[in-house]
Amino acid sequence: MNYLYSLILCSLAWTANAQTTITSAVRPAVGDSFGYRYDTVVGSIALGNPGPNQIWDFSNLNSNVRRSEVYLPKSAGVNASSFPTADAVVFQGITEMYYRMYANRVDLLGTATRGGGPIPGLGGANVFPKPATVLRYPENCLDTLSYQTISSVAFSSSILPDSLLNSLPLKPDSFRVNFNTKFHKEADAWGTLKLPAKSWEVLREKINTVSKTTIDAKVQFLGWIDVTGLASGLFAGFFGDLNTTAYAFISNETKGYIAYITTDSLGLPAAVQYKPDDRIQLQTANGTNSVALSLYPNPAQDLLLVSNYSLPGGRYTYRILDVTGKTIQSAKIQLIENESHPIQIHGLKAATYIFQLLDNKAQELGNARFIVE
Repeated sequence: MNYLYSLILCSLAWTANAQTTITSAVRPAVGDSFGYRYDTVVGSIALGNPGPNQIWDFSNLNSNVRRSEVYLPKSAGVNASSFPTADAVVFQGITEMYYRMYANRVDLLGTATRGGGPIPGLGGANVFPKPATVLRYPENCLDTLSYQTISSVAFSSSILPDSLLNSLPLKPDSFRVNFNTKFHKEADAWGTLKLPAKSWEVLREKINTVSKTTIDAKVQFLGWIDVTGLASGLFAGFFGDLNTTAYAFISNETKGYIAYITTDSLGLPAAVQYKPDDRIQLQTANGTNSVALSLYPNPAQDLLLVSNYSLPGGRYTYRILDVTGKTIQSAKIQLIENESHPIQIHGLKAATYIFQLLDNKAQELGNARFIVE
């Protein structure tokens, strides 16, 4: 019924107004870095109805909690060799997400877990049996996109306490947790989204997710056996199906999400991630509209020299981010035209970092990657 209602409204509006169309101009690319604010105080948010010419007023949002999404070259990932056709990797905690970019779509090839997680011995790549197309262009009101991700994590039974293993009828050699998630996106509305920094013309996607988690046990002479029913009694709430709904607001004016809202079991807003500034980003950060930065030496140790030959002298801000997008170091600097500026980095651990240069409105002018040895 809701779909029919949206269809009628969007069809009528098509003849009266130019609806928001999302094109490949906002497709993410290697070098893109998107900054967001995250807030769970969402009482002022009203999701509204599907259909055309909607107005969503989120202008009262106010949060200092930062989140970011950085598209790095696939070589930055620990498990890059398992994804030879990937173009980019995005880090989410200890998870690596590998993407391949096409002219009219973006495919998620799989995920990988880096070592150092909560369970010893876990790690490695999960290459999806079939790439999941997560973005497709162009996108209009009423367009839909469905995809599925399948992955699993295996671990030795030796990491579990004997008290737990002794409760099982047979003692397994190892366990395998399987994650099967189905996504369905529908562009159900378009209109104007008001944020604290700017109002954006947006298309809204309603995203329904069904996640199914099962567990197998590997028993000698029997192989892998589904023990989800037994495990559900031991770990209540972890296994089984989980249904969630989220709303994504995207614009053809700039890359990245304008806002992304997750909802609770009643369908009410639970948290929001939103764009905190009025920055327009259509060129990739290392593209032709970006300031060319030179970092020397690279790899570096205690001192990093920053040079540029396209900016006038003046006051700027720099940020150094780790590969997850977290700000590690930042300060204001005075640049002199055609001269290098030294920055002390002796407090940085050996790793790969991203150097960002910002203007006085906190808009990124350019970025470059460097390594600390």
